[in-house]
Amino acid sequence: MKKYSLRTILLLTDAISIAIAILLAFSLRQWCDCFERSAPADLSKYLHFGLLYIVMIFLLLIEGIYSKRYDFWQETQRIVKGVFLASILMLAFLAISKQESYSRFILITTFIIAAIVLPLQKYYLKRLLFKIGAWKHPSTIIGEGTFFTKHVFKNPYLGYVLTDTHKAKTLFISSAIGIQALEKHLHEALIRKQEVIFVPLVTNFDFSDAHIIHLFNARSNLIIVENNLLSKTNQWIKKVLDTLLSILISPLLLLIIGVIALLIKREDGGNIFFKQVRLGENGEEFICYKFRSMQNNSDELLANYLAEHPQEMANYEIYHKYENDPRITKIGAFLRKTSLDELPQIFNVITRIHLATSAHKHLAS
Repeated sequence: MKKYSLRTILLLTDAISIAIAILLAFSLRQWCDCFERSAPADLSKYLHFGLLYIVMIFLLLIEGIYSKRYDFWQETQRIVKGVFLASILMLAFLAISKQESYSRFILITTFIIAAIVLPLQKYYLKRLLFKIGAWKHPSTIIGEGTFFTKHVFKNPYLGYVLTDTHKAKTLFISSAIGIQALEKHLHEALIRKQEVIFVPLVTNFDFSDAHIIHLFNARSNLIIVENNLLSKTNQWIKKVLDTLLSILISPLLLLIIGVIALLIKREDGGNIFFKQVRLGENGEEFICYKFRSMQNNSDELLANYLAEHPQEMANYEIYHKYENDPRITKIGAFLRKTSLDELPQIFNVITRIHLATSAHKHLAS
């Protein structure tokens, strides 16, 4: 019953978040005086638009939002995908059914706001549920568990917690135990109806979009990994989506960027942005902008810290980062934890789009 109660809570809070997105979009349309038509006055018409809720929640269901556990950014990606597909279906439905009574501005803005509100709501909701014990999933480890302890069991968004073996619903298996032992424990756990999680032997590649072919006669699987970024179609789609998203969410992003910039400046008065030359498409160099998350005298601080804590070098050799990095500012720690330090890269996207457009016009002339 606990599993279904959790799913009900997640579903209901998503419905509330969609209603909040509708309310904000409606309020924005009422405030904005840039249309020839007068602003609609019936908010309840939009709040009671049941098909909008059904389509959006159904697509989130298809994405596994209510049945699987994802890390925050992976789940956010799936939520944005679901909301984007819902917007296309809803606008297509209204066009086909020739319904002109709904403001397209309100509906499109609702989807944009929902793509922001839903992930934020889930971030805080799951942490709250974890704190009160409702989002804790009993698990156990077989083999060396340093990786799982550091990256999984310290992540309340995933919700996995260590418990006694006989109470565990999920079994984490370290690949270090060897293939034969791994297969043995995997077989036994599946018989006990336990969920099994293990890290692939190849760790430096992203398998989240991998395609699996099941060889029935051989009772084995083939894992297909492709570099989708090299696809011309995917590159074109990415550029179009980057442009649309940059335009649509730029007002909100500028507000967030302004607040963060103020907090960084207030903490130590140093530079707001960190700039670094990196290699981009076709080996071209570009300047990557990020929010500064380290102290100005970071090299000196690190040298003094390592002299006093030599054990940190061993941690760096294993995980390529320090357990307690003295260079990171207070606001920087928050920015890194939420990946908001990457937000100024929106400037990189806009710059690349402008350069690509300029180059195209130059070639055309």
